[in-house]
Amino acid sequence: MENLILVAAILGLLIGLAMISRVFTETKDDFFIGLVVLMLTLELLFSWGFYSGYNNSEGAVPFWKLLNYLLIPPSIWLFVQYNTDDNFKFQGWHFTLFIPALLAYLIELLASWSSISLKEYEVWFWFTDILPLLGLIYVIGIFWIQYRKLYHLRAIPAGKDTSIQRAKLFLLMTSLTLLALFWLFFSFIGWRHFEILEYLLIFFFFGFAFLHFLEGRTFPALNLESKQQEFPQYKDPENLQLLEELMKEKKPFLMPSFPLQELSKEVHLPPRYVSFLINEYHGKNYKEYINSYRIQAFLEKARSEENNYKTLLGLALESGFSSKSTFNQVFKNQMGQSPSEYLKNPPSSRS
Repeated sequence: MENLILVAAILGLLIGLAMISRVFTETKDDFFIGLVVLMLTLELLFSWGFYSGYNNSEGAVPFWKLLNYLLIPPSIWLFVQYNTDDNFKFQGWHFTLFIPALLAYLIELLASWSSISLKEYEVWFWFTDILPLLGLIYVIGIFWIQYRKLYHLRAIPAGKDTSIQRAKLFLLMTSLTLLALFWLFFSFIGWRHFEILEYLLIFFFFGFAFLHFLEGRTFPALNLESKQQEFPQYKDPENLQLLEELMKEKKPFLMPSFPLQELSKEVHLPPRYVSFLINEYHGKNYKEYINSYRIQAFLEKARSEENNYKTLLGLALESGFSSKSTFNQVFKNQMGQSPSEYLKNPPSSRS
């Protein structure tokens, strides 16, 4: 058991570090879930230290001081937003979600300098254990509500091309749900079978690593930086027309969630090549490309008779936007004005 825990912890550490290394990518969902994986890894390492006696050995590195449950709820919430809203972007105010975690680190640092035992204070237990537990239950509830909503809207990509991504997401959120339930039992019911959590984390790390291996290429090709090297067999004009026809006829952008992988599946082209076409010939990234169609769909609805009996928000939601804030932000970025200002003074009426 001791060796199995150590192997799983090392695997979790590698997965977590790999994920947080993607902090500089456009979508930072991997970074935030990487923080969660690292916290779970520290928890598993603590269990290994308990069984092996390392935690009480002389000269032991106190890695458990980095364990901070308050990091978990905001990280999962941001991860959920990235995975249920194609237009979500990290903003400055999101840093405030991590203030409790930073405060906990600061208090523990001051307590260690002052030789104060925080375990003697019940308020500390509620702050560092119960508060993150309640936050975890809340954000997991948000995810399953959003997941159910997108499922009924048929906005969750289906098919073998996205099956591994969906399996990874389902494994992650199911594991976190079970973790929250057992944590709740331990905290309020007094159940003390902690080995259940250890087995759950071991299963999660090995399962997640296996799915990640299946998703990636075992031996990626080299020197494929340019389109000419990677896709010499594709004809750009024909495929650009194929994309345009798909957008006009099927209008997939009306779905609140329509990732690049699903678009590539619809046109039977590799995702990287579709991304190249959009970047090279439209001068936009994928999100901007999809949102441009949503903006045009909204304007067509707003200029029609639908504007007489529907609100702007209602028209925006029908055009594929998932929330009012996302719609307003995207519209202003693309059109330079708020929706109401733009409609009051459309380009055709300007001198």
